[in-house]
Parts: sequence; structure tokens; C-alpha cells
Amino acid sequence: MNALRGILRFFHLLAHFAKGLYLSYTRLHGTQSHDLNDEQHAIIQKWLHRSAEIIGVDIQVHGTPAKKPVFVVANHISWLDIIIISSVLPVSFLSKAEIRNWPVIGTLAAKAGTLFIHRGSKNGAAEAIELMQTKLKAGHSVASFPEAKTTHGFEVHTFHPRLFAAAIETGALVQPVAIRYPQEDGAHPRVPYVDKANIISHSFRIMCSQSTLAEVTFCEPIESKTRMRKDVAYSARKAIAQIVENLN
Repeated sequence: MNALRGILRFFHLLAHFAKGLYLSYTRLHGTQSHDLNDEQHAIIQKWLHRSAEIIGVDIQVHGTPAKKPVFVVANHISWLDIIIISSVLPVSFLSKAEIRNWPVIGTLAAKAGTLFIHRGSKNGAAEAIELMQTKLKAGHSVASFPEAKTTHGFEVHTFHPRLFAAAIETGALVQPVAIRYPQEDGAHPRVPYVDKANIISHSFRIMCSQSTLAEVTFCEPIESKTRMRKDVAYSARKAIAQIVENLN
């Protein structure tokens, strides 16, 4: 781990954030908007891909994603997952409402069409499903992490089925996405964001690393219409687990 490398990348990232704010106010618009066009999605993807490069993340993509609108579901290892998936797909993520008030990051997320929900509230799940349905009906893809927590990246936990209702009720395809951060001796030890890690120190450790490989694998899309939520959730988890857990 090289601290000087991390410091240089940190200041490079600050400059990149400034560019992101400029693009947000000149080329993007609205919060939770449902009308971002292809050009605006391309701007977001390009900026996020460059963000990953600055941090030191090398993204490798396998497979071909389904045509939008789709409900993207992925295993969850780190905050990096959101940057990586959003850099290769025109997609909006669910996020807790508190992030909207974060300096810089909240603005960037809002301008990119993030769906802010009140997690933990009585109507949180219903609110999330309604927002995702609106996005899907408007012709935009949405994404979620059905495990509802991060893992160490060695296994895929049970997928909670409730949010799959958004895909089922709109007839949207479910696009499973498997994320891995491999090394020769297994998963990258610095990437998992677990055990109540501090996001600042965690981010800096990744930036200090020479490089971090991120593998994104698009599994076969799953038809959701008329199926049970638990059935679709099980199928999506199984497809991702075959990649992450190296199952045959």
C-alpha cells in the first residue's frame, strides 16, 4: 500500500468531482427525474468510469446486458459496486434519503436520477417499489442489492424478494449481475465494506493500492411477468452465485 499514491489519487478525484458538479448543472437536470436521455446517461457513465480509473479500479465486463428497461440485481460487496455497475449500464440506484444532503455526493447522485427512499420507515419498501415502477414504466432501468447488506465477496446471501414486485408488476426483465474483485489468492481483501468500516479510511486504502480488478458479469436475463417474487429472487440469486461462488 502506497500512501503517496493514495494522496495523489485523492486530489485527482477532488478535481474530477468539480468537473462532475459542472456537468450536473450544465448537462443534467432534476432529482429523481424519469427523462434522462441517452446522451445524459452516456455523460454519467463516462464520468463514473473515469472515477473508477482515478481510484485505481480496472473494470472487466463479461456477457451482454439485456435491453432496458430492466430491473438490475447484484450481489453487494462495497460502495464501489454502485460506481462500477452505473459506469457500464444506464441505470438508477436506490439510495437512503440521507445521502441527498451529503455535500457534493448528494448533488451528483440526485442529478444522476438516484431514487432516494426512507429506509427503515414504515412505508419504506412500498415507497421504493412505487419509485422503481415509475422508472421502469418511463423506460429506464433501476438497480438494487437484494441481499440488503454487504458481504466479503465469497458467497451470495439470500435475496429478499419484496422489491422484485416492481419488475413483476411492470413485466420488466430481471438482469442479474455478478460482481467480483478477484486476486490470485482469492477475493481482494481491501474491497469489502463490512464490519461498520469508515468510508473515508476505506476509500483511502483502496486508492493506495496499486490497482483493483473488478469483474462484472451479466447473467442471462430472467422473465418476471406472472411469476412469484420468491421464485424470481431465487433464480436471480442462483445465477449470480454460480459466478461468485464458482459453482458448476
